[in-house]
Amino acid sequence: MPLRTRLLVPAATLVFLLGMASYPPASAAEPTRDPGSPSYTAELRSGPAGRSWSGRETIAFTNLGASPLSAIWLRLWSNGVKGCGGIGGRDAIRVSAVVGGTAGAPQVDCTALRIRLDAPIPPGGSGSVSLRLRILVPARNDRFGYHHGLALLGTALPTLAVRDELGWHHTEPFIDLGESFYSITGAYRVTLDTPVGSVTPSTGIQVARTVTGGRVRTTYAASHVRDFAWAAARLDKVVGRLGSTRVVVSYQPAAYTRRRARDALRVAVDAMRTYGEDFGAYPYREMDVVLTAFGSFGGMEYPTIVFTDPSALRHEVAHQWWYGVVGDDEFHEPWLDEGFATWTERLAPGGSKPWRSCRLPAWQRPSDRLTNDMAYWNTHDSYGQVVYYTGGCLLADLAHRFGLTRFLDVLHGYAQAHWFGVARTADFRQAIEDAAAVDGVAGIAAGYWAAWRVN
Repeated sequence: MPLRTRLLVPAATLVFLLGMASYPPASAAEPTRDPGSPSYTAELRSGPAGRSWSGRETIAFTNLGASPLSAIWLRLWSNGVKGCGGIGGRDAIRVSAVVGGTAGAPQVDCTALRIRLDAPIPPGGSGSVSLRLRILVPARNDRFGYHHGLALLGTALPTLAVRDELGWHHTEPFIDLGESFYSITGAYRVTLDTPVGSVTPSTGIQVARTVTGGRVRTTYAASHVRDFAWAAARLDKVVGRLGSTRVVVSYQPAAYTRRRARDALRVAVDAMRTYGEDFGAYPYREMDVVLTAFGSFGGMEYPTIVFTDPSALRHEVAHQWWYGVVGDDEFHEPWLDEGFATWTERLAPGGSKPWRSCRLPAWQRPSDRLTNDMAYWNTHDSYGQVVYYTGGCLLADLAHRFGLTRFLDVLHGYAQAHWFGVARTADFRQAIEDAAAVDGVAGIAAGYWAAWRVN
């Protein structure tokens, strides 16, 4: 997600961060992230404009822990847009009629919901809960919002919170200026029941479609994805291909010409080809782009779909690798996807020229660090300059030291090591240090990371 425009400050005002990051480095062994093997099934019926949705969702999972699992946490992330009771006194996303457990009171601006399971699940055992779901999309031009006939439903489906060696991640708040999302990959099968004429580009691929009595039921399926997002509107589309992947650009004819949509399609395909060659082939059968113009930022990424202005398309497509395939904890380590996407977007044909090198910028305040979390950035206006620009600048400096071709090889290996997994800053540091030792690249040691304020 490109930074919101209110955060932009001149590059000359950058100053370095000395504060300690709150997130500990990864251990040598990859931690267990639980509940495992998540599978989500949902059937939702929309109102006439795509602003209201209701139905049921079932979530199945496995207990990967060493002790019985007696409760799970769900994240209802987009409740954070308005907070509890934010739309006419009602939550944007409301869960009720839970089967398989008992829901507690929503917490953290109604973005976290604890469900006590009816029966504890033993280690290695599987369980599931189902729930009635109602979604009300706020009238706002945003990644979860309805504007000029276009409904965007980002992080609208409840997803399992992650439990790792640090415990449950259910207290992180929704942060409007960036992302707080942290999830592991799973499978989705979602059926959307809409009026005829409403088009619903989504995560995954269409696997079924029926038309009955003026309504359309479309089922989408996806595997190895961290979330599921969709749009709903009267949309036209242009379609292309990259190998076995179908690339679709959807747009409102009143807002974009077909020629501009075709230009966006070309940009998307070219970027995907480049990133696939550099980091590993795009692993999904479809990539969807929904063209839209946000007021304060360029676009937003979700698994196999982005909502974006054409000007931000290369950045959002880069997130399919950095966040989508190679996951991270976006609340605690946002630079791992935004800094990487900022550097990567310059590799795509037709974009800004790749940085040949980048000198360490000045820093705006002593507490700023590249590895600060979103709680810090939510109260400090240097988020964009540090997380995006300085994060990208660090990668540019490393590319200069290794040479671009060799550095791309290193990033390719890093991506493959965390394919469909979750990476941490410590994992990236280790990959760089290992490569530097093999190549004899001098200066990549503790002092280097300290200079860039990488914890």
